Amino acid sequence: MDVTKPIRLSLPKQIADEIEKEIRTGTLLLGSKIPAEPELVKSFGVSRNTIREAIQSLIHAGVLEARQGDGTYVLASGPFEANILKRLSLSAMNEVYEIRLCLEKDIVRLAAERRTDSDLAEMKKALHKREAISLSAKENTDADIEFHMTIARASHNSLFYDLYKHISAYIGRTIRQKVELEKLEGDVVDFLHRKLFAAIQEQDCIKAELTIIELLNL
Repeated sequence: MDVTKPIRLSLPKQIADEIEKEIRTGTLLLGSKIPAEPELVKSFGVSRNTIREAIQSLIHAGVLEARQGDGTYVLASGPFEANILKRLSLSAMNEVYEIRLCLEKDIVRLAAERRTDSDLAEMKKALHKREAISLSAKENTDADIEFHMTIARASHNSLFYDLYKHISAYIGRTIRQKVELEKLEGDVVDFLHRKLFAAIQEQDCIKAELTIIELLNL
């Protein structure tokens, strides 16, 4: 009888996996700076060389980004997201728009069908946050993505949610570019987001789909 021997991971690989786990669970947030090398050495109880090798492997995978004279930052939640972001960065804006439109049409339709009272409460909270007049342009974009993430969660399709989560960072950049280039009317954008929320609340799938098309066509 053939017995498959368990694969023993190297120590740097184990450390890299632990760092990825901290990113996935939210202990380390996307865009945040990871602890300095001495702190990681103390935290994991390993040598500097082991930490350096683990960090370098995550940088090579596109999960982390080293910034000269500043530190190392979280760029993606894992190699899968890093590969998606890399591919998106090579795409034209209209290609990203088409992918987002296809994805969001199905997401809002499912959210309208399946949303719960808890989902609606999260959407409403995110909607109010994105309409706060004190937010900076970046904060407003982040709040916009957060609102759409609550809708993706309300679809109760984990694959849709994960896909949207993985591309949300790049979508945020395209939103900021669109706002800067075309000077979108904030009142119109706010109105359509409220209209989208109302359609999902009323479980009107057709209205939700038509509204997201209208919103993305601004």
